[in-house]
Amino acid sequence: MQLSRLAVLSQAEIEAIHEATLDILSNCGVKLLHPPMLAFLKEKGLAVDEQAGLVRFSRGCLEDALSTVPAQFEVFDRAGKFAFVLGDRQPKIAAGHNAVFWVDSKTGQTRPSTVADVELFARICQELKHIDMIGIPVMPQDGSNPQASLLYGVRAVVENSSKPIFFSTDNAKVNRACIELARTAFSGDLSRQVYGISQLSSTSPLFWERGVLEAIMDTVPTGVPLAILPEPIAGFTAPYTLAGLVTMNNAECLSGMAMIQLLRPGAKFLYANSWTTFDMRSAAALVGSVETTICRIAGAQLAHFYKLPCHTTAPNSDNHAHDEQNAWEKTFSQFCSIAAGNDLIVNCGMFATGMTCSHEQLLMDEEISALSRRIVAGMKVSADDIAADLIKRVGPHGESYLTADHTLQRLRSDEFVPSALSVRGPRAVWESQGARDTYQLAREKVKKYEKQPVRGLPENIRTKLAEIIAQF
Repeated sequence: MQLSRLAVLSQAEIEAIHEATLDILSNCGVKLLHPPMLAFLKEKGLAVDEQAGLVRFSRGCLEDALSTVPAQFEVFDRAGKFAFVLGDRQPKIAAGHNAVFWVDSKTGQTRPSTVADVELFARICQELKHIDMIGIPVMPQDGSNPQASLLYGVRAVVENSSKPIFFSTDNAKVNRACIELARTAFSGDLSRQVYGISQLSSTSPLFWERGVLEAIMDTVPTGVPLAILPEPIAGFTAPYTLAGLVTMNNAECLSGMAMIQLLRPGAKFLYANSWTTFDMRSAAALVGSVETTICRIAGAQLAHFYKLPCHTTAPNSDNHAHDEQNAWEKTFSQFCSIAAGNDLIVNCGMFATGMTCSHEQLLMDEEISALSRRIVAGMKVSADDIAADLIKRVGPHGESYLTADHTLQRLRSDEFVPSALSVRGPRAVWESQGARDTYQLAREKVKKYEKQPVRGLPENIRTKLAEIIAQF
């Protein structure tokens, strides 16, 4: 059987958070810095204070909105071919997104990111079995128009990989251009088929910026799914307790969900979270702390309670080096995110509180993802797997199982995860091969990817993509 799904909330605790959320949204409300959205919600019968910019969502409004959100939806690759389903509780892994810096593979130094970094990142993602989707890893710093930095990243990804994409901005104009780039690269019908997902965020506590609301109103008619990802910080923009942090996230996420469903009932939506805790001693916002990982489990439970597809961020680390802290924070956050049943988990390749990427980190994170998926898959136990007849036939101190048909038939099965980077074998062999650690092995693999030929889009499509950015 599969590993039992992780849980940190009882049913009674889930319902307590739900009831508190309904109370907050119906009696306190949220502030919207966007008159058109306020006017729209007022027309829909919600309690709106236009002067204060406040809107209150009734219990009935929220329940009606929840009833119209699709429980799952299909996702397609750049060629318009089916890739996977989001919402089936089989976690999908995405690389990226939205860092600024890059660790140079040749020098090991952290520097501003470039378009070339993203191009190679996308080509590596294309080859990795346990990367299902690509978030734009960085906003490259070497483009001619700094305001279009995310767009250079989107173009680099869609030109160098056929996997579905994930992007995020708080700027409505940039968001529109991202969608147009996706539509141009996509061979299917973007209005019906999901190739890209747009992530938009509220501002805690209980506040929505003008640009984000404008982007929501722009995006919903296109059919592109929206992931609403609040980013409350415990003790800073939300209560210091984990339960209070989770409740703040829930209230902001459901307010976004309600607006989206009022704009278009049945619009595709992801319940999202990127928990942040605040270290009062260092004044540092943390995304890799063990407490954020506990919340990732709680967030999945709430999404399942609402029957919503869900997204979280992992594997995360706050350290600035590829070291043991990086490994344990990333392993805890990724394993728990997968084991809790989050549908889409985004952040492979990133570290340093999401500010830095490296190609080596991408490869190491994919290995963490593969191992986490294997643990969650559990153990198959059929009569054939138990192999009692084989055990009796071989008997005490019998022949080796190495040449048994039962063994040979399973050598290429999913029973054991083959190592992509892990050091395995005798010390003498390891030393004879240079005594390289995992990071050094990852650097060697990056060199091999650098030599692979580029299989990009046709020239006419690339020209159209360049024209979209030039017009920005």
